[in-house]
Amino acid sequence: MACEADGRFFVAVHVGAGYHAPSNEKALRSAMKRACLAAASILRKGSGGSVDAVGAAIKVLEDDPCTNAGRGSNLTEDGRVECDASVMDGESGAFGAVGAVQGVRNAIQIAVLLAKEQISGSSLLGRISPMFLVGEGARMWAKSKGVASDDIAEGADEWLVTERARNQWRRYRTMLDGAKAITNSTASEAQSCDLPYLNERGTQPYPPKTLEENGIADTVGVICVDSKGHIASGASSGGIALKVSGRVGLAAMYGCGCWASSRSPAGDPFNVGCCVSGAGEYLMKGFAARECCVSSALSDGGPVNACLRVLQSVNERSAGFLLVEADASATGVGISEKLKAVEIVAAYSSSSFGVGYFGSSMEQPKVSILRSTKVQNKNGVDQFAARINLDVEKQ
Repeated sequence: MACEADGRFFVAVHVGAGYHAPSNEKALRSAMKRACLAAASILRKGSGGSVDAVGAAIKVLEDDPCTNAGRGSNLTEDGRVECDASVMDGESGAFGAVGAVQGVRNAIQIAVLLAKEQISGSSLLGRISPMFLVGEGARMWAKSKGVASDDIAEGADEWLVTERARNQWRRYRTMLDGAKAITNSTASEAQSCDLPYLNERGTQPYPPKTLEENGIADTVGVICVDSKGHIASGASSGGIALKVSGRVGLAAMYGCGCWASSRSPAGDPFNVGCCVSGAGEYLMKGFAARECCVSSALSDGGPVNACLRVLQSVNERSAGFLLVEADASATGVGISEKLKAVEIVAAYSSSSFGVGYFGSSMEQPKVSILRSTKVQNKNGVDQFAARINLDVEKQ
């Protein structure tokens, strides 16, 4: 018996592209599985819940200390947690984001509220609803909506900082202070100090030489599709290690960390969503998530070739793209659309990429830390792709 149309759904999650230590793999797989199940609990209720499902899944990942989002995030240069997050609704185009926000346990909750206010169009005196808030202004807005309070902020700052993050910060801060103290060295000599290369997630693209294996954490992203094929995507991150306070990264920027759309550039129905992980300062310049979705809509070679083309164009050695393309169409005049199948693509130039997915035709989520085979194509990109039929019995 085929799955009921109004109960169909699909969710895909990632925990970043970088280097995932084998010792941390079990915890990351568990986090991805729980995130998939959290989103599924909302999507099973029917259409219209994609944005909330993205928020629920990312909240699970933010609360897990093994990721670099929410609790366990990398610390700023002055030892604080500042989070970035965003969410986008493909049907309406609504986008909500927060950047460099302190004292909030779940930055994604503020982003979801911002997006939903745009969708509802509710505002006093015809004022335009904000779409992107930063710093203390974001926290105060969240406080006015009941998401944060002054009492909660003080506790949240303490809760967000884990022992692992604090120890890592101390090591990196010592290295940085040592480098600053070298006043007589040339610029090239100063740059040769033993401070590991860190990408957007505060991770290294390949196995670290100076860090313990389980000292790695990554940014997160989620894509959800409801029973009618409506798609939404979101991202959350604590940012790069030792970042300057106030720095806003890839996860919050419009068109960069996440993108979702129900139309192709030509205006034809085309449901697609993407989340991006990598060095923000490079990927933001190319509007990576949006470009991946546009490329998928225009590509004759399918979503795999689209992702590879964009990833190769940004020339970032430790990045990952997660893309979902949904097949949803009406079977006749006056009949509403229903989700039939999805294609999921993960393309990455990093050492590994943590990915999971779950659909209504599946018995349980599939989660994996994809690892580079080192037998990459000439452009150094690995990939995973699958088509999941949601119009069948559970597998």
